[in-house]
Amino acid sequence: MNAQHQRLLPVLRYMVATLLLGPVFTLLALNPVLTDSPANFLGPPAFFMLGLVGWYLISTHRITAAIKLMMVGSWIAVTGIAFFSGGLRSPVMVFYPVLILATGWLDSAGSSKWMAGFSVIVTLALWLGEHLQWLPLQLVAPSAVYAFDQIMTSLLAAVVIVFVVQTFKLRVEELKETKNSLKKQALALQHSEDRYRTLIEWSPGAVLVHRLGKIVYANPAAISLFGAPDAAALLTKSTTALIHPEHRAAQAARMKSIINQEAIPAATESRFLRCDGTPIDVQVQGTAIDFDGEPAIQVSLHDITESKKLEREIRQLAFYDDLTRLPNRRMLDDRLRQVQSSGKRHGGYSALLFLDLDNFKPLNDTHGHALGDALLIDAAARLRKCVRESDTVARFGGDEFVVLIAELGTSQIESTVHALGIAEKIRTMLSEPYELNTQQLASANGCGDITHQCTVSLGVVVFAGDRTPPSELLKQADTAMYQAKDEGRNRVKLFKNKAGLIR
Repeated sequence: MNAQHQRLLPVLRYMVATLLLGPVFTLLALNPVLTDSPANFLGPPAFFMLGLVGWYLISTHRITAAIKLMMVGSWIAVTGIAFFSGGLRSPVMVFYPVLILATGWLDSAGSSKWMAGFSVIVTLALWLGEHLQWLPLQLVAPSAVYAFDQIMTSLLAAVVIVFVVQTFKLRVEELKETKNSLKKQALALQHSEDRYRTLIEWSPGAVLVHRLGKIVYANPAAISLFGAPDAAALLTKSTTALIHPEHRAAQAARMKSIINQEAIPAATESRFLRCDGTPIDVQVQGTAIDFDGEPAIQVSLHDITESKKLEREIRQLAFYDDLTRLPNRRMLDDRLRQVQSSGKRHGGYSALLFLDLDNFKPLNDTHGHALGDALLIDAAARLRKCVRESDTVARFGGDEFVVLIAELGTSQIESTVHALGIAEKIRTMLSEPYELNTQQLASANGCGDITHQCTVSLGVVVFAGDRTPPSELLKQADTAMYQAKDEGRNRVKLFKNKAGLIR
């Protein structure tokens, strides 16, 4: 049983008592005329039955059903009694206003309106029936019946009004308590907001608050992160001005999702701009808040520029040669597998070129490793110029390089001709003299600039998207390269299998 039903129980008990006791007194008052008008006997038992059923429903905690039964049933009973006991002059007509009032209080204002409407219709119908003499012949009821009905009506009206006033006062007290509670919550909220602002001000993490892209707050850490002279310098900027152009679209979409309360990752990596235009890598997290009483977005930023730089350096060490900045064996193996997978899907041919500088060792032995490193760097730069950006040039180790040429074509013969043409271009370019600057070594051994001639031997293997392991393809290209050396160096050799066929 809910609180509302609990408050209605006393009124309902009074109504049940009225429905049970009222018919008894009414029958006693009507006794002198019952023999002349037996129809009057039907009303009191009807009310008594309503009282019994209402008492049963209340005892079984079916309060809503009890209210509807007693209100509607009483109205029907009153209407029926009025029809047989005098029409508009019937003693029960005084119950209509009380029933309308009780229905509005116990059930709803809508139900009260419906009952009032039907009561008006019944009243007009009784008037018309009396005027047209359609109503049964009526006998005058004893004055005791009128007195009893008036007394019961007054008492019921008083009971309803008393409970209405008590409930109203109770509601007023509840509203006062709610008001006091809201005041305390407002004070607590203000205190919490003050503490929150203090924490944000002293937080080492950068925090911005913006509304529709206009920055309205920046804590000291944010001022420092963006290199602004003061908070006012940031408050003149929009969020767009602080986001790197490459990341503006993504951040705009993220802000829109936050405003629409859509699910998004808690944090994401992005790139912003300091006030002087210097890019910074940040981890950014946004959330919708109320700021100064209006909706806004709070953005927390964590500077990850150094960690991203370290990550790139680690990747460089893991996948690139430290001297020439070319991909190393690990990255070459990964890209070779990708090319094989693509060839398998599209049926195209690719080529692997394994090359070795022919007379590199004498340079190292005569002039030292510093000059040898300079030649390797120059050779790497020349190799890059000989191929497309989509191709891979890798340093395999020492003075050995590998070139991976992808997507040559779908014809093996045409692809082979194309690969050999690229290999010849590389051989020609790498065989041109190298002008090596030894200025850093001049103070030690008195040497100046050196011109060094260095030819190259290349082995070529053409392959499609087969299942040959990358290590086997490298071995085949290496075999062809050594065949080129054995045949006199400074030449290109195409790998052929034992049957003398190109792969």
